[in-house]
Amino acid sequence: MNNKILILNHLFWPDKINTARHISELSEELVNRGWDVTALITNRSYVDSSKKFYPKKGVWKGVKYYRIYVPPLNQKKNISRLLTAFWITLNWILLIPFFGKYDAIIIGTNPPFSYLSIPFIRFFKRKSKIFMWAFDLYPEAIFVSSKTNLKFFKKILTPIIKFCYKQLDVIVDIGPCMKSIYEDYNKKVEKVTLPPWSFVEPKSIKDPHKKTRELLFKKSKLTLLYTGTIGNAHEFDLFLDLARYLRLKKASVGFCFAGFGNRFEDLKYQVKPDDTNITFASFVETDRELEERLSSADIMLISLKQSWTGISVPSKYFSALANGKAVLFLGSTKSALSIWTKEYNLGFVLEKDNVQIIGNKLIDISGNMNMISDLKNNSINIYNEKFSKKKICDGWSELIIKTIDN
Repeated sequence: MNNKILILNHLFWPDKINTARHISELSEELVNRGWDVTALITNRSYVDSSKKFYPKKGVWKGVKYYRIYVPPLNQKKNISRLLTAFWITLNWILLIPFFGKYDAIIIGTNPPFSYLSIPFIRFFKRKSKIFMWAFDLYPEAIFVSSKTNLKFFKKILTPIIKFCYKQLDVIVDIGPCMKSIYEDYNKKVEKVTLPPWSFVEPKSIKDPHKKTRELLFKKSKLTLLYTGTIGNAHEFDLFLDLARYLRLKKASVGFCFAGFGNRFEDLKYQVKPDDTNITFASFVETDRELEERLSSADIMLISLKQSWTGISVPSKYFSALANGKAVLFLGSTKSALSIWTKEYNLGFVLEKDNVQIIGNKLIDISGNMNMISDLKNNSINIYNEKFSKKKICDGWSELIIKTIDN
């Protein structure tokens, strides 16, 4: 196979942000399946904007890459992030005529509004099949985060977005709830769901890392862990209600919130001294530490505000399944995570009217750990069958072949 693929994304190796790792690993996996892959990416760290990546061009695990210069703007600030996004998009538009012929072009949704480059890419690469791997939806993410009414801007942007999506051959979303939003923009463009995979994929369920489990959960029989970002898209009030109900019941069930984000301190502020079954931990830097932390938990806590349904699909969900964890999802019943959790019996969906019901189930499980073992085994089996990196990347390769051949 000599077919050539061009991948455009803001982030790439050695950045460790989720979208950087997923787009990098997809590129690597496509090379492993015989594709000739080139990545047009940037030269600056997302986390530390003062840090540059070198060299400007090279080869990483068989993937040829070219880095474009971006200014040292802090990506934690919205205005800086938007300026960076338009800088990258403009560079793509200016550079794309000088890149060779490609059978397929994959555009990531990082930076935000990357789809503005699609009409220009279509003009210069008429014979290429164009795919967009949609991890996030913009401007929807801005609208739900803003405290002001932005309906006027949405009215202006909608026809532009529809025109851009019309130039695509395939939109690859990461959950059915996201697909439904893209349907509102364009019903004719093919849409395929290929979720993100876990970065840690143990071959079997590992025994809990005893030191980490005791550090995070003390002596609790049943352990529930939230790990990763706690930001504008997440909520946790019902998790606290559940923890407090279990504490009043004197249940041996421990909760730990580990990670970072602009709402992490808010969460810590809401936890009172008598919330003795709730602990906190910082972000981990290595896959080994992450694996030890994941092994320490029986159930993973996942949350997404109802207003963010379809706009984002937390990738930590797939890490939980890959490591043989049951999940406790707090979010809309229309979310893909809610649907998958119920359809495949992967855990529980927490709602306002079932806090005590879920609490009583957790009490039963803490008294009979065979019940959690059954849920864990089912989770890893479903992950390997439906969501593994091999499964998703095979799906990508097959989708590209099919689209090119049509």
